[in-house]
Amino acid sequence: MGIARFENIRVNQLTFGASSFGEQSTTITKWFDTRARVASVANSVRISEKYRIYADIVEFTLNYTPNTKTIVDSQNLYSIAWKSANWRIDSVRESNDRMTVKLLCVRNDPVVAV
Repeated sequence: MGIARFENIRVNQLTFGASSFGEQSTTITKWFDTRARVASVANSVRISEKYRIYADIVEFTLNYTPNTKTIVDSQNLYSIAWKSANWRIDSVRESNDRMTVKLLCVRNDPVVAV
């Protein structure tokens, strides 16, 4: 088990749209800065015949606040900026006493040719 630490993160709001041609777009807007307990950082690579696919997983623990309640209710509308990368929220777990919220976040790097 790795060492957990507190680090600065930025919570972003996501807005989805489409052009008149049907191109999908995602607009990222800063919502607020905070500190989170960062743990369980994992990196993985999957190799197929032609490509290597890198994936990262990290767990952020935040105190339960009205803002985190909003994230829990609609996690697909938010992302986390940490270490110069954007992390999408994969799943959310509230503690039983509603003191903390754990956000399991993922980041996929582009596919790289072997």
